[in-house]
Amino acid sequence: MAEMRGPEGLLTLVCLTCGNEKSFETTPPAALTCDKCRGTVFRNYFTPTERDEATLSLLEQTERSTALDDASPESSADEVRELRNL
Repeated sequence: MAEMRGPEGLLTLVCLTCGNEKSFETTPPAALTCDKCRGTVFRNYFTPTERDEATLSLLEQTERSTALDDASPESSADEVRELRNL
């Protein structure tokens, strides 16, 4: 029987209390505590490191613009103008 493996990548756990990040290339421990605030609730983000069609498609669909002059899709022109006047 073939061994089942998931995609290769980096798992980042972010503490919901303080925002401290921990990264893992392998399976994280079952019970994890934040070093900074002793919190035990984390949000996880997985970043694949293998290039395949599914990974590239996901990254294209979820990417954000990093240009400073791009307006947010939810922002109206009036809201952007107000921010520039602050």
